[in-house]
Amino acid sequence: MNTHSEEKGPVKRTSPRPADDPQRRAIILHAAQVCFAQDGFHRTNMRAVARQAGLAEGTLYHHFRSKDDLLLGLFGALGEQARDSLDPAALAALNLRDFLRAFLAAPLAALAQDEAGLLRVILSEGLIRRDLGRAFADGLNGTADLGAQALAARPELRGVDTGELLRTGLTLVLGHCVQGALSGDPLPDPQVTAARVADVLLALLTAERA
Repeated sequence: MNTHSEEKGPVKRTSPRPADDPQRRAIILHAAQVCFAQDGFHRTNMRAVARQAGLAEGTLYHHFRSKDDLLLGLFGALGEQARDSLDPAALAALNLRDFLRAFLAAPLAALAQDEAGLLRVILSEGLIRRDLGRAFADGLNGTADLGAQALAARPELRGVDTGELLRTGLTLVLGHCVQGALSGDPLPDPQVTAARVADVLLALLTAERA
């Protein structure tokens, strides 16, 4: 373990790892997610995150200036995780129900990690801090826009606002996560919940066209 070497000034300045090293950044974000989920945002400090990551505290500040930056970094990582699990070519080959199910299961699985511990932090801070709440909402909207582009070419959805359709689906998914987080019950299986929400969206589409 190289914690002691990083604490020495000369070694830290000549470290071969750049400040934007993605591997180390991922390690730090995972450590922050664990700390936030276990102890909450306010009771977690940068030293605790560094300890969880196995890094010197000074090294942590090369990547993130504050806990706010860590939380914003986690928002971005969750969005990337959800988007990376979506294969546009594979989605295009699915029927509409399976497309919606696969699309909605990705963010649901990301939010359900650690028994929704990070989601609890996101809600507690995002509802109070508008900047953090907006950052989380922007990430959800970005995911919806990605799916809307893939849906736009489907003839059965001609005239449908596909972005609004998927934002509605993501809102329902988030509601399921919030309900589970508040009740303390185990969160439902992402695939099962996504399938149920997909059926709700299809029912809404059918009702609109009736």
